[in-house]
Amino acid sequence: MSTVCSFDVFDTVLTRRVGSPHAVFDLLGQQLATERRIPTSAEAFARERRRHEERLTRLLGRHQTLRTIHLEVARALSVDPSAAETWASAEEDLERRLTVAVPGAARMLDEARARSDRVVFVSDTPHTEEFLTELLVARGLALPQDLVFTSAQRGVSKSSGGLFDAVAREIGDNNVFEHVGDNRRSDLAAARAEGWRGRHVGRAALTRYEELLEKHSLETSSFSSWLAGASRLARLEATERGVAAPVAEVASGALGPFLVGYALWTAAQARLRGVKRLYYVARDGEVMFKVAQHVIGCLAPEIELRYLYGSRQAWVLAASAHSDEVLRRWIKVPTDSTARTALDRVCLTPEQAFQLTKLSFAAPGQADRPLLPAERTELARCLMEEPLLSQVRAAAEAASERTIAYFRQEGLHDGTPSALVDAGWGGRSSRAFDVLQAAAGGQQVTHLFVGMTGKAEDAPEHRDVAIVPWLFNQQIHPDSVADLQAPNVLVEMLCAGTVGRTQGYEQTGDRVEPVLGSPVNEPVVAWGIRDVQEVAVRTAELVTQSLSELPATIDCAPLVWEVLGAFWNWPSSAEVNTWGMFPWEDELSSPFEPVAERITTRGVVLRWLRGDSHLRRNNSWRAGTAGRSSQPWRSILQGKAWADRNRHRLRRLPRRARLELAQRRRR
Repeated sequence: MSTVCSFDVFDTVLTRRVGSPHAVFDLLGQQLATERRIPTSAEAFARERRRHEERLTRLLGRHQTLRTIHLEVARALSVDPSAAETWASAEEDLERRLTVAVPGAARMLDEARARSDRVVFVSDTPHTEEFLTELLVARGLALPQDLVFTSAQRGVSKSSGGLFDAVAREIGDNNVFEHVGDNRRSDLAAARAEGWRGRHVGRAALTRYEELLEKHSLETSSFSSWLAGASRLARLEATERGVAAPVAEVASGALGPFLVGYALWTAAQARLRGVKRLYYVARDGEVMFKVAQHVIGCLAPEIELRYLYGSRQAWVLAASAHSDEVLRRWIKVPTDSTARTALDRVCLTPEQAFQLTKLSFAAPGQADRPLLPAERTELARCLMEEPLLSQVRAAAEAASERTIAYFRQEGLHDGTPSALVDAGWGGRSSRAFDVLQAAAGGQQVTHLFVGMTGKAEDAPEHRDVAIVPWLFNQQIHPDSVADLQAPNVLVEMLCAGTVGRTQGYEQTGDRVEPVLGSPVNEPVVAWGIRDVQEVAVRTAELVTQSLSELPATIDCAPLVWEVLGAFWNWPSSAEVNTWGMFPWEDELSSPFEPVAERITTRGVVLRWLRGDSHLRRNNSWRAGTAGRSSQPWRSILQGKAWADRNRHRLRRLPRRARLELAQRRRR
């Protein structure tokens, strides 16, 4: 008795460069409309193509042939029946361009050939057996002698029954059959119902992020479907080489589309503003720069891309030498600071401060505990007075000299219209950059941000800075981040760099080099950030193949916001366990804490005792923290998240109640 291993075809061993199979109809409609080979719009043609396939499949209990489907479309559109052959041939050509081997499929088939006597392919599809054989052989998955069975050609199907029997009759009923496929009903249950062994392999099914991308296909002229397909391929390649599924799924399905969408917007803004050079600022800009090399390099090769080492620490301290306003804001001591982290911002140590001022909280043994509110106020006052002020000014002037020299070296003073690309947030780093540029006689640049955080009263501080945000501007629209709490933490985690923070600059021979906190961002690299970057960049690399078909302008912000929110607000337990342990580095507190902390009653009490009324650490992941915490803290955090997402509705409740009462009131 021989063993026969049977494989489904689409989304088991073959898949497409787009997300949903229905995206093929959209692309076909667009192609035929461009060639003026259909009498209606691309959208209407795609709907008819899909409707007639579904109708015929429902009536017959199996797929009808591709040419019969197109003949029905031609009749419905009152077109000469000869057009059906043209349309069917065009669809087959499109499938040839779109289909690729599922990563890992070749290995799976090799294993099947080693343990069985024969491999066959069985598919519910309108395509012919000859056409599927051509696709499988071209992708290195089938041998010319392998048999392929399709429902359209055999007149029976897997899902409705009969196709497995047809395979067994042709090969021989006395064999042991095992079928492998992605559909639990037609590949697993139906095979078992026919007496075969069935095995489900659903790796190529779209993830929830890819499904969300596919949902936006119509409004993006199919581009988000290309994104979904690129995400799937990058994800499958990553998991095949051993990357954990929660990492690969988020990197390809959330980070990849975010970076691609940001690169498209950045290129459009550069062209609009006459920008010829884009500087990607470390460290958030590291993976942004890598993706831009693919996307902008393909779409706008005339724009020069450079990487610029910089940070809030390096630039704001240097700018303090030229602006007392910048200095006053910089020496304010944030919540969660220790004496050491606060003094480090102005290049002082607790030992130096204690020797000069005898401040108790800078004394040995006290410098690394969180400062109380009164101590933060006192330290800020002391930094603006002697004997500490002269020390601060000296450090700022030295930093300014080195920073301006670095800017000049990197071409920021050569007159080329330029823009800085950065995650963004409050805008203080941008303000500091502009102060330094003005002090050195350099031209003003545009700052292209992912988004801006802060309050409305912060906006006037940046009125002279040319900041253009993409996803949101909380300073102008406070509720714009209500449904994506702490987006700065999300973006900085996803875009974490592989090296330490830029502390400043130093002269080395005839060059000015950045001084890094560490040559390798070891905790983040050990967690797996290189895998994240590689998957996201691979997603961008794959989707660039569709950029030639991209409309002149496209708004990816809505779909990016949705996929980011799906991860950040409603993570799976596997994502909480994996991403929740991401080592978050905060310059204001002990470095490298898990981004999702575990809330305990003891921790809450300790916070309250030191005057902090928050349940969790500043710059942490709320949904992840809820997932890691026990009751009642989990429910409290989830309730707070619900209230934030619905704050605009809650604010309207009193007004709605008054209107309801007024409506019911008798005259």
